[in-house]
Amino acid sequence: MFTDARHALGRFAVAGLILLASSLVRAEPVLPAETWTTGNGAQVLFYATDALPMVDARVLFDAGSARDPDGKGGTAALTATLLEEGSESRDAKAIADGFARVGAEISASANLETTAIRLRSLTQPDWLWPAAELMGEVIATPAFDEKDFRREQDLQQRAIEGRQQSARAVASDALREAAFEGHPYGHPTVGTLESVGAIGHSDVRAFHERLYVGRNATVVIVGALDRAQAERLAETLVGDLPTGHTADPLAPVPAIEGERTVRVPFPSEQSTVAVAYNGIPRKHEDYLPMYVGNHILGGSGFASRLMSELREKRGLAYSTYSYLFPLRAGGRFVMGIQTRNDQAGHALELMNAELERFIDDGPEAEEMADTRANLVGGFPLRLDSNREITQQLGSLNVYGLPLDYFDTYVERVEAVEGTAVRRAFARHVDPADRIVVIVGPTEENPADQQPETTNGTSK
Repeated sequence: MFTDARHALGRFAVAGLILLASSLVRAEPVLPAETWTTGNGAQVLFYATDALPMVDARVLFDAGSARDPDGKGGTAALTATLLEEGSESRDAKAIADGFARVGAEISASANLETTAIRLRSLTQPDWLWPAAELMGEVIATPAFDEKDFRREQDLQQRAIEGRQQSARAVASDALREAAFEGHPYGHPTVGTLESVGAIGHSDVRAFHERLYVGRNATVVIVGALDRAQAERLAETLVGDLPTGHTADPLAPVPAIEGERTVRVPFPSEQSTVAVAYNGIPRKHEDYLPMYVGNHILGGSGFASRLMSELREKRGLAYSTYSYLFPLRAGGRFVMGIQTRNDQAGHALELMNAELERFIDDGPEAEEMADTRANLVGGFPLRLDSNREITQQLGSLNVYGLPLDYFDTYVERVEAVEGTAVRRAFARHVDPADRIVVIVGPTEENPADQQPETTNGTSK
């Protein structure tokens, strides 16, 4: 069962563990971040590092696709895209030229939980402060020009059409819709052709006015600044926003009960099979045992059980995997495989059988030892740049985790036992409760035909 690849990962992890241990000899916090609140209620997290004369800043709003208006999925994504298309006083070219003039980088994007606007700049005053003021202008007073809106709306729909040419993207969207049916998590972040077409110019403005406010914002700053400079930077980035209100908590994710299969016709040589089971929210106490267990079952690439059983032993697929999908209001556990069309049913049975065996027997001692070493060894890579640190601090805030989360990460991973993994999976994942999505040819839609599309999904 244990492949050469798995042992190679273990040896690499041991080397990483040695490196990490040497960096944690000091009884200091791993990320000694300072926190405060701006005048309009935004939370600020600041981590000073003088490795390079640069600063990375990330402004997060609780304004992801889960906040899209009903029937208008894609609003968060469209709003984020339009931020870079000009402010009330400058057009898109002037904005782009302004950042280029000082060598700064800016980007904005929405995901399921948040919208993030990112800035990277050198810390020299003549370059940092013009870039920060420009970013603050973009965030607080976007133009939302009607012409720009129509163009970006069309581009977003073209991107959706592009996704429909990928079996994996189609499966991902279909699984999310089925696994979170009726919940705000259920629609694709970019929306569907129908939902994006339903977004009006006024919807984007209303979305911005409602959610781009101080109390709904978090500012993460990492770089070669002192506290006074960081305070000025935070105020420059979000100080012109109205105070507003924090977004209301999302409803809990409903449990999957029983089995349901969704078949999506798609012309391809292989079928894409994805299965969603009940999972946990990110802040759940069982997250770490579930995380370690998933790494063994299907989350570690060629070293995983699924790869060993379905690819190496049976040759059913080049790739098979599992992952946790933990969110603020709940989560799912997902397994997937791409396999030959006539083997899809057999592959599904084997995946489920492997899950049942894992829940019944738990991981083996050698698997646990290799996985703990691999996770601990890879830990420094999660904090090896300003950008990575900014992302990690932002995630801690989004999911309500303590700022000292990483201080004991190594010890907590090393303390996870196989019995805890088995109990966590048995407690939260029932193989009988699942959503199965199969994307591939059917008799009505063979592989040599092109798929029809309706409302952004394959028909």
